[in-house]
Amino acid sequence: MKAAPLALLISIAADPVLARAVASPLPPVTLQLALRDSAQGTPPPAPPAKPSKNDDDFDLLPPEKAPDEAALARQAELTRSLSLRRDLLRLHVLGGFATVGSMAATVIVGQLNYNDKYGGGHDTGKYHFAHQVLAYGTSGIFAATGLLALFAPSPFEKQLRLDTSTLHKVSMLVATGAIAAQIVLGIVTARSQGSISQRDFALAHQIIGYATLAATATGFVVLAFP
Repeated sequence: MKAAPLALLISIAADPVLARAVASPLPPVTLQLALRDSAQGTPPPAPPAKPSKNDDDFDLLPPEKAPDEAALARQAELTRSLSLRRDLLRLHVLGGFATVGSMAATVIVGQLNYNDKYGGGHDTGKYHFAHQVLAYGTSGIFAATGLLALFAPSPFEKQLRLDTSTLHKVSMLVATGAIAAQIVLGIVTARSQGSISQRDFALAHQIIGYATLAATATGFVVLAFP
């Protein structure tokens, strides 16, 4: 390129934009166009922008589709069911403690009542009322505890297999049948007052009482202390 006239050099020095254009690595043709545009009052073109480091960044996976209202409603219902199940099963465990404790007290007082009536205790009847109150109270606690587990929602289908939950259910079914038999035997024993068969009914009532306590304790231990 020919030497620039003095007037052009003065204009370049006076124009910061043009000075940057002259100092930038522009091709000769581009620089000549910039000088021409400066003489005509047109700002020179800016130097080409360097490519960004992130120009090659792109997502390999397509954007996730937003869940529809039905899926959100099912998720909310599942969350509510799991929360209700957790609360009811927590109460069920607390009811298990109360059931085992009251049933143990019932068996002990029942044994004392049996000894008082048939074991040489002169049939004073001092344990009869306490045993009766404990028996009905334990039956009520047992039923309420079982209902807590029965009404706890189960949102997931569970296959039948031998685990602590299955052992707990089997033990509680045995205990339920034994308690029903205890109630019947208790009524029959009380109505057999004065008959020879009363002691036999009372002995059967006593044996089933121990079996009920064993089944209940087993079901409680396998679930509360796996």
